[in-house]
Amino acid sequence: TRNSHLPAYAIAVISVMGTLATLALKGAEQIYWAYPSVALVFYLLPNKHALILWGVTAAVMLALLIDLPPLQLMTVGMTIFITSFFCYFFSAVMNQQHNRLRRIANEDLLTQIKNRRAFNQDIEKMEMATGPKSAILFDLDNFKQINDYFGHAKGDEVLIQASSFIKNLLGNQDSLYRIGGDEFAVLCGGEDFNHAYQLAQSIHSQFKAGQLHEKHAMTLSMAVAEKEANETIQEWFSRLDGALYKAKKSGRDRIVKAIRY
Repeated sequence: TRNSHLPAYAIAVISVMGTLATLALKGAEQIYWAYPSVALVFYLLPNKHALILWGVTAAVMLALLIDLPPLQLMTVGMTIFITSFFCYFFSAVMNQQHNRLRRIANEDLLTQIKNRRAFNQDIEKMEMATGPKSAILFDLDNFKQINDYFGHAKGDEVLIQASSFIKNLLGNQDSLYRIGGDEFAVLCGGEDFNHAYQLAQSIHSQFKAGQLHEKHAMTLSMAVAEKEANETIQEWFSRLDGALYKAKKSGRDRIVKAIRY
C-alpha cells in the first residue's frame, strides 16, 4: 500500500509495551531493553509523537523501578534521559536532512518552483483522487531569441522572473511546475475546466501587461484541458501537448482549449 505510517506506530507501541511488560514480569534487571526501544521509537515516529510516547513510557518505567535503591534508580534515570536526549537529537537532524533532500529532489534549482519529478508525483496523486482535475500547459514565446541574442545567463534571468511572476499570481490555489526548458504546467486539482480556463486567461493577460512583455515582447502560448473520466493521465496530457503545439504553430500568444473529439 506504500503506507508506512500505521505499521511504524504499531511497531513502536509494541516495542514500548514489550519493554514495560518485561520490566513488570522479570524485574529491574531487564532495564537494558529500554535502550534499543527508545532508539526504535525515535527512528520510526515523528519527533513530537516519539517524545510523547517515550515520555509516558519512561515515566511508567521509573514507576515500576521505584523500589530500587536511590543511587541505582538515579543511575537508571540518568542513563535513560541521556539516551533519550541523543536519540531525539539525531532523529531531529535526520528529519531535517531528509526534508532538505526531498525539497531539493522536487525543486527546480534555477527557478525554485516544483520540477518535473514533483509534477509526475503530484499527477499520480491526482489520478487516485476523486473530483474534477484540470491543468494548464504553457511556453514562453520567443524565449529562444533571448538565449540567442543575449546569452543563456539572460535567459536564466528571464526564466526566474517569469516563474516568480506567475507563482505570485497563483498564490496558494494551484501548483506551478517547470517541466522542461521554457515549458511550464499548472495543476488545478479539484477544479473543472472553467476554473482552469479563467485562470489561464488571467495569467495570459497579466503576463502580457508585465515587464517581460514590455522589455522582450514575450508572451505565453497556453493549452487548457480537464481530464475526462474515461481517459488516462497520458491521454489527458497528450491532448494538452497537442493543443500547446497548435497554439505555437498558429501564431503564439494565445490560449487553446484541448478538446477531446
